[in-house]
Amino acid sequence: MLENLTVNCIAVHEIFARGDDRRIVPPDFATRLENLSNEAMDAFRQRITDALSAKSKSVEMGIQRAGPGTFLGDAEAIAPAMNDDFLELSKSVPNRLCEAQTTQNIPGGMVIVFNGTTSRQNSPFVAVIKAEVQDGFRRRRDGASIITEFVNDLFLTKATRLYKIGLMVQEDANKGAPDGWRALVYDHHIAARNREAAALYFYESFLGCGFLEDSAYETARFFNLTREFISSKVADREERHEIIDALYTYVKSEQSQTFTVDEFTQRYVPEELQDQYGNHMTRKQFPARAVQRDTSELKGKLKRRRFKYGTDIEFSASPEAIAEKRATIETKSVDPTTATAGQTVTVITIQDGFVKEL
Repeated sequence: MLENLTVNCIAVHEIFARGDDRRIVPPDFATRLENLSNEAMDAFRQRITDALSAKSKSVEMGIQRAGPGTFLGDAEAIAPAMNDDFLELSKSVPNRLCEAQTTQNIPGGMVIVFNGTTSRQNSPFVAVIKAEVQDGFRRRRDGASIITEFVNDLFLTKATRLYKIGLMVQEDANKGAPDGWRALVYDHHIAARNREAAALYFYESFLGCGFLEDSAYETARFFNLTREFISSKVADREERHEIIDALYTYVKSEQSQTFTVDEFTQRYVPEELQDQYGNHMTRKQFPARAVQRDTSELKGKLKRRRFKYGTDIEFSASPEAIAEKRATIETKSVDPTTATAGQTVTVITIQDGFVKEL
């Protein structure tokens, strides 16, 4: 969606936290469009693509509200606008964001509104960045001297946790809104262990978006495709069991609202298999960006893990019992003085008392 990204117009407004009386503080609107140098424009585009790329905490969302009085309603007008028309229309965005920020603890910041085209089809888009202001130091040369200066109004730095992005692309002009549009949302907190209200105000109240409804299907696909890869590519049995143990824990027990292939890769897939795993998931057309975690289609598989030995022996345990080492499985070679050629024995240790025979 983000290939061939071209930016046409950029307007930078500023909004503020609500006052002590909880009333909206009027935004400080831009009086002209930004005229970035080639170097600055390249850096700006790079910030966008880095944040919305596969390895970042970005999510494709469903657009739940359209028409007048919504962000998408504004976007339909802003997308084709240029110059003074764009500047005037863009003012609706900071106004709408101020309305969505209903509590005093949500900080103000710079609101960057821009439009352009993206993809091979040159699809029009509208995007907004809310960037928090931070301070820092910079060095510059003044004649023969080098001066270090303190700057207290930096924004859109590489500290991605300090900004949020919403981008809507019109992929099919023949379809009405919202069907012809797609939405991407980036927020550093969107995959956090406890998703903050700030993320909710941004993607839900402000942008009018919500998580796609097929998250249960995608979670199940991730689990099944990953287990398929591990079972076929990890030769060592103990290592294979360890990674599958991690998969069960990652899918079932992690508290974060979203997950990504890259996150699982970096945590659990052996380095020598990471490229193969990524290619496997790409071939299966599994989305590279973050997916909402929903295990509702995996309840049966996640309750018990079952192991088969030989032709007629089975062992089952909960994933928690295995992860907590209350039930361990170890394959050992038989004593060579008593073993049949090639024979092995599996030792199962259960750290609980006997209850009854079923």
